[in-house]
Amino acid sequence: MLETFLSGLDKIFSTFGAQVFVPAILFIIALCMGVTAKKAFNSALLCAVGLTGFNLVINSFSAIVAPVVSSMVENTGVNLPCLDTGWQSVSVIAYSTRVGVIFIGVAILLELILFFAKWTNVFMASDLWNNYSFMVWGSMIFALTKSMALAMACMIVQLLYIMLFSEVVAKRWSNHYQYPNCCMTAPHHMEGVPFAILMNWLLGLIGFNKIKINAASIQKKFGIFGEPMFIGLIVGLIIGVIGNFSALGQLSAWGSVTSVAISTAAVMAVFPKVGGIFASAFTSLTDAYKSKAAKSGEGREWYLSVNDAAGYGEPNTLVTGTLLIPIILGLSFVLPGNSMLPMADLVALPYMVEVFVCVSHGNIAKSLVTGAIWFSLGLVVCSGLAPTFTEIAVEAGFQLPQVGVYVMSFGIMAHPLMAGLFYAFLSKNPLIIGAVVVVYFVLYFLFKKNKAALVDWIENYGAETVGA
Repeated sequence: MLETFLSGLDKIFSTFGAQVFVPAILFIIALCMGVTAKKAFNSALLCAVGLTGFNLVINSFSAIVAPVVSSMVENTGVNLPCLDTGWQSVSVIAYSTRVGVIFIGVAILLELILFFAKWTNVFMASDLWNNYSFMVWGSMIFALTKSMALAMACMIVQLLYIMLFSEVVAKRWSNHYQYPNCCMTAPHHMEGVPFAILMNWLLGLIGFNKIKINAASIQKKFGIFGEPMFIGLIVGLIIGVIGNFSALGQLSAWGSVTSVAISTAAVMAVFPKVGGIFASAFTSLTDAYKSKAAKSGEGREWYLSVNDAAGYGEPNTLVTGTLLIPIILGLSFVLPGNSMLPMADLVALPYMVEVFVCVSHGNIAKSLVTGAIWFSLGLVVCSGLAPTFTEIAVEAGFQLPQVGVYVMSFGIMAHPLMAGLFYAFLSKNPLIIGAVVVVYFVLYFLFKKNKAALVDWIENYGAETVGA
């Protein structure tokens, strides 16, 4: 009975998607905050238009860049047995497992309870889609241990960590991407928060704060040629040339190069306009919250989780993610212990670096170094997990391209911290599992005790790189 209900819930969400579900949540919250039905509906519609605009721009851009990425892979001639089939295939597999279906209901309930009980100031239930990232790890636990309790415990603990990390950088993400009282909770991105904060500090100590490479500083130095549109043109040219390097003597190759260059420039120019539409959806909600807080004396500042697509096209984010494509591909060929060929998810790197970019205040130099190190570790993680994930994929009906080949998603699985939590529960060792849980509570209470100081430090450290 329960599984039937949850399957129906999954089908409803899969059918309508984030562009309908998130605005619906926003509409309900706005009404609860005292916003008139007309304004609430207008906000929901703007949110839906913004999310749809993001997807249209990103999907069009990805379709142009993907063939160039494939050309990069083909030009190298390197054969790695673990193929990156993309986050899309992983999401389908995750929602196809018994563990995944059950966790949908658990996640919704837990996220609502934690928010309304004020355990967290992040309303994560508005981005239910990305819960599939937990489901993958839980499904692997179940496949290896046949224990539903262990699988559920693993996913719940991962969820608690992610909600904590999201709250830590909620203000920084909101301010950097200029979406008032919004944050990002995608598990496969937020797990990098501790590393992002650590690297921002360490790189600042060795002088990276003085390397003021960001969209604002480039525009100030080069004028019109430093505007995001021209930066996108140059970055697109670089990627296009690398991807077509072996065929630059052919006219068709230059057609591809120019297409990527102009498309990247277009994303840089169009995305902020779409972002403005999306941001305007939250104006009524923000005003209503401030008014209600002023009347009630409540000082709680809370954040609504939005899809990671909202940050994709921010200039520093898109430049960092795009430049990392050839870097990560090159590292995969020489990295000891790696058997994974990143391919389909390389175009998702602008999503994957949002945490690094916002924590570093848009410092591209810092973000590139941080991303290169973190995702290199992630490649090794993927290599170790490939056999298990492939087993789950086959059980879910995924067809392998050939015998002896493993499948994996670089974007969803190349994450060391999530993998660490997975291995802790896979060990079945009460001491290790207990330690992981204790660490969470220690971090949680330390954060709550020192929240103002930590949030202010993240908000200010390295901020001098902006507009310098």
